[in-house]
Amino acid sequence: MIMKYFSYKQYNLKDLITYKEKNKLSVGLCLPIYNEAATIAKTIQVVKRCDNLIDEIIAIDSGSSDGSIEICKKFNINTITDKQSAKEINVSLQSGKGWNLWASLYYLNTDIIFWIDTDIQNVGEQFITGVVGPMIMDNKINFVKGYYHRPKNDARVTEIMVRPFINLIFPELIDFIQPLSGEYGGRKKYLEKIDFYSGYSVEMAVLLQSVFKLKSSEIAQVYLGKRIHALQSVISLGKMSSNILHTLLRIANDNKRLKIDTNKLPDTLINFISENGTDFISKKQKIADKKLPPMIKIKTYGK
Repeated sequence: MIMKYFSYKQYNLKDLITYKEKNKLSVGLCLPIYNEAATIAKTIQVVKRCDNLIDEIIAIDSGSSDGSIEICKKFNINTITDKQSAKEINVSLQSGKGWNLWASLYYLNTDIIFWIDTDIQNVGEQFITGVVGPMIMDNKINFVKGYYHRPKNDARVTEIMVRPFINLIFPELIDFIQPLSGEYGGRKKYLEKIDFYSGYSVEMAVLLQSVFKLKSSEIAQVYLGKRIHALQSVISLGKMSSNILHTLLRIANDNKRLKIDTNKLPDTLINFISENGTDFISKKQKIADKKLPPMIKIKTYGK
C-alpha cells in the first residue's frame, strides 16, 4: 500500500498553530483513562504546553480508582466517566478503551480529533504535533497513525499475534509499522462514519476500516520518536490478544477473508495459573469486545 510517511521532526508548534488558524481548522484531543495516576499529570502538562494548537480537550474515564479523575479535574480538564457518557449518548455502556474513543466523537466539536494513550512514561510534545501535523498541513489526509521506537521486548502482542494474522489475512496492513499504536486520529467527518469496538481491539478495527474506506493518499504514518510505558503481564497481554483476535475474526468473516460462524466464538479466555509451579487453577476472563455503531447514526448526536 502506498501512503504518506512523516516524522515529528518536520513540525514546529508555532508554525502548526499559525497554519491551523490561517485555515480556520479546529483540533480536539481525548485522553482515554483507566488508573493512570502515575502518568496522567505529566501528560496533561505536555498537552497544556501545546496551548493554542488544541481547541478542545476532554478525558473519558473507564472507572479509575487511583485518583486519575481528581488529577484531571485539578488541571481543569473536562472529565467524563463512561457511565455518564452512556447516559448522555443514550446507549447501553460497553466499557473499555474503545468506548472512550468512540464517545469522544460525541463531545468533541472539532474538525480534527486525535487520541494519545495516558500511560506513556516519556510523553512529550512530539506525540501531539506529530499526529496532528500531517492533517493540519495536508488537507487531503483524513487519517494518521503514529509509530515509534519501542524498548526491547515490547510490542509482544503486535509481533506474536497481530503481525502474523494481518500478513496472512489482511495483507493490506503489512506496511503499518505499529498497527496497535494508541497515538492516532482523523478528521471528524470521516471518524463519525465508521464502527468502533468497545475494548482494545478498537485500534485494529479503526485501522482496517481506514484502509478499506480511504484512498492511500488520505492515510499517513508518522514517526513519533521513542515511546516508553510499563510492560504488562503475560496474562494481561493474553487477554488483550484474545480481544483483538476475536474482533479480527469477525471482521475477516464480514469481509469474506475467512468463513467462520462468529456466533459460536467464545467470549471468555481460560488461563491456568500456578503460584508454586505444581498446583494450577483456571482463571476466566471476558474477551469479546462489542461493536459500536457509527456515531453519526446515534439519534442524540449533534443535537
